[in-house]
Amino acid sequence: MKPVIVLLCLLFFCPATFAAEGAKSGRLSRMTEKRMFRVDMTIAGKELKTGVNTLDILVSDKAGKRVSGADITVKPWFTQLNQGVWEKPTVTEVQNGLYRVQNVMLIKGGNWELKVSVKKGQAGDHVAFPFTVADQKPVLQKEAVTGRLTYERSIQRYRIPNVTLLNQDGKRVNLRAVVEEGKPVIIDFIYTTCTTICPVLSAGFVNLRKALGPDAEKVRFISLSIDPDHDRPENMKEYLAKFNAGKEWDFLSGSRKDVNAVLKSLDAYIVDKMDHEPIYLLHGPNSEEWVRIRGLIKKADLLKEVRRMESK
Repeated sequence: MKPVIVLLCLLFFCPATFAAEGAKSGRLSRMTEKRMFRVDMTIAGKELKTGVNTLDILVSDKAGKRVSGADITVKPWFTQLNQGVWEKPTVTEVQNGLYRVQNVMLIKGGNWELKVSVKKGQAGDHVAFPFTVADQKPVLQKEAVTGRLTYERSIQRYRIPNVTLLNQDGKRVNLRAVVEEGKPVIIDFIYTTCTTICPVLSAGFVNLRKALGPDAEKVRFISLSIDPDHDRPENMKEYLAKFNAGKEWDFLSGSRKDVNAVLKSLDAYIVDKMDHEPIYLLHGPNSEEWVRIRGLIKKADLLKEVRRMESK
């Protein structure tokens, strides 16, 4: 039976085998569906990871001749949820038939496909490359005395979509611009009518601001609504007033479409707001990395994370 299985894999290309080999080598090759083109893919770093990825694809025709000047599109597709991503990859031809694909955003671990379309003149075809993307393994933090698990810490890479939200004053705010303005940023995910986790997270912001003292003005605090259908500037402002929020603390909401795009890009999207978990995301100036804190973290530990961001 083994020779038959091998032959079938060669003829029909077994996806599981393909994905496994791709994860090991970072070099993959497939004919498009109608066999018009051959697509050879090379992944920077040999494997796709959560966050932003870069890869090269070489396109040839059936005779093996490189195809220059083609219209190439690449679409990451999360097969487990049957959805794509907000941020679209950019494709630039580097030289004859070789194309650089950047901003390949994978929002979380799991089963993905990279759907590649090639169009040259009247000829058009497509191919899908399956991948299994591993989540960044979190570091489990425990109390020294009791050994009890308190929170998970992991390093992630996110790319926030270029959308505009509204803060508690009705001011239009571009979250990507805030993150890229050169200040440490810390984000949590709450909603105004929440009476469980949200007040705890907001109290964490209050305590952190007190611990930072005058340096609190150098840090941007962002609370992102997970209930944009009901959170409006007036009730967000009322919510922040209960915590004596300073000028560097914004509560952001907006259209369901825009807010969901941001939540998905930060791996914080949930279907039911009642199921949300305590999460802080920290981003340092001029960094591509984010620190993701999942669980309840003590003020002293959160302060260390912010100081670590400031020192980089």
